[in-house]
Amino acid sequence: MITNFDIIIVIVYLLGCVVAGLMSRGAKADTQEYFTAGGGMGSFFGTIIVGLSIAATLFSGISFINYPSVIYGSGILLFVGAVMVSMPASYIILRWWFLPRYLSTGSVYPYDVLEKRFGLTTRTIAATLFVMMRIGWMATMIYAPTLAVIAMGKLDPDKWFWPIVLVTGLSSTIYTVMAGIRGVIITDAIQMIVIVVGIALTIGFAWSQMPVPFSVAYQDLAESGRLDWMKFSLDPTVGFTFWTVTIGVTVANLGNYLADQMSLQRYLATGSARAACRSFLVNIIGVVIVLVLLAGVGLSLFVFYRHVDDPTLPVVTDKIFPHFVASQLPSGLCGLVLAALLAATMSSLTSGINSLAGVATLDFRERFGSPMEDRQKLRFAKVISLVIGLAATLSAGLVSRLGDLFSATQVILGVFAGPLLACVMLSVARLRVNGVAMSIGLIAGTIVGAVLVPSPLARLWIAPASALVTAGVAIGLSLLRRFFPTDDVPMAQRSDS
Repeated sequence: MITNFDIIIVIVYLLGCVVAGLMSRGAKADTQEYFTAGGGMGSFFGTIIVGLSIAATLFSGISFINYPSVIYGSGILLFVGAVMVSMPASYIILRWWFLPRYLSTGSVYPYDVLEKRFGLTTRTIAATLFVMMRIGWMATMIYAPTLAVIAMGKLDPDKWFWPIVLVTGLSSTIYTVMAGIRGVIITDAIQMIVIVVGIALTIGFAWSQMPVPFSVAYQDLAESGRLDWMKFSLDPTVGFTFWTVTIGVTVANLGNYLADQMSLQRYLATGSARAACRSFLVNIIGVVIVLVLLAGVGLSLFVFYRHVDDPTLPVVTDKIFPHFVASQLPSGLCGLVLAALLAATMSSLTSGINSLAGVATLDFRERFGSPMEDRQKLRFAKVISLVIGLAATLSAGLVSRLGDLFSATQVILGVFAGPLLACVMLSVARLRVNGVAMSIGLIAGTIVGAVLVPSPLARLWIAPASALVTAGVAIGLSLLRRFFPTDDVPMAQRSDS
C-alpha cells in the first residue's frame, strides 16, 4: 500500500525534475532552441545526455508495464528478439547508413528532409500521420501508469481514473511548455537513471523474499517454458514466435529511431553525425540494461507467485507488477518505484508534446498560415503544446478499447510508424522515387495497416506489412513515372537521383 512517505518521495522527485529542467533551459529564446536545442549538445557529455534521453523517451510507462507483463505470461522470446536481433540491427543501420546520410542533408528541423526530397505534400501527409501516431501513443502512455497507480494504491477505478489521468497529463504538459527540448532532454537523462535504479531494487527485493533457492527457480522457469525462445512457427496469427518478434520488433524500433520526430530532434540537437552516433550508442546501452532489468522483473514475479499463495493476485498480467509493488515492497522503496514509473511516463510525454508542437508549428502553421516572426512562432508553439497535451490526456479514456497494453502499442505503431519508416528511409536512399508516388504510398500503407487491425494477424506483423506496402507502392509507381509530370518532382530529388 502506498504510504505518506511514498507520496513525499514522489512529490520531491517530481519537483526536482521540474527545477532541473527549468534550470537547464537554453538562454537563447527562439524556435530552433525550443525544438532542437540549436544543435548545441554535441559535446562528449552532451551526447551522453542525449543518448540517455532517447532511451528514456522510448521507454515510457507503457514499457514499464508491458515488458514484465509479456515476459511473465509468455517468457523471454520478446526479450531475446529485442536484445539479440533488433538492437544490433538498429545500431548497424543507423550508425553506418542512416545518420551520416540524414545529418548531411542540412535539415534544421526533423522532417525538412522529406520536403527537400519529395515536396510539401509528402511532408504534410507524413506530419499528419506522426501527429495521429503520437497522440494515440501518449494517450496509451497516460493510461498505463494510471492503471498502475490505481493498483498500487488499491483505489476505486471509477472514482480515481480521471483525477490521476488529469494530474499526470496536465502537469507534464505545463512543464513542457516552460522547459523546451533542452530542459526535456536533461530531465530525461535524470529519469533514465531513476528508472534503472527503481527496477533493479525491485528485482533485488523480490529475490530477497523468494521462498525457494535459485536452482529451484531456474527449474520452474525452464519447465514452464518461460526460457524457451526457439519458437520457429511460421503461423502469422501466433502472437510470439521467433520470426514475429525479430521482424516485428525490429521494424517497430526502426520506426521509433528513424522516422519518429522525437528521435530526429535529438540527432539534430547533437549537431553532427559523429556526435549523433555516439548518442545512439549510449541509447542502445541504456535500452539493453533496462530490457534486462524488465525481463528480470517478469521472470522474478513468475517464480515468486508460483510459490507464494496470493488470493488477490490479478488475473490480468498488466496489473501483476503494480500489485507486487503495492503488496510486497516496503514503504520508501514503493515510492521510489512509483517515482520511476512516473519518470518513464513524464519523460516520454514531455518529449511527445514538444515534438508534436514542432509539427504543428513548423509543418502546418508556418507552411499554411500567415508569415510570423520567430517570437510569434515560439508563442504559438507554447500555446499548441497546451492543446496537444490536453488532447492526449482526454484520449486516454479510449485506450482500453484496443485490448491489453502491448496490443494497443503495436496497433498504433503498426498503422502509422510503418509508413513513416518507409518514407524517411526512402528520403535518404539513392532510389528514384518521386513525390506523388511517395504520397500515394504513405496513404496506401496506412490504409493497409488499419485494415489489418481487426484481422487475426499477430499485432507485431502490422508495422512490417504497412512499411512494405508503402515502399512497394512508392517505388512501383515511380517506375511508371511517365504517368506523372516531371515538374512534380522536387529539384532536390532530381539531383539525388
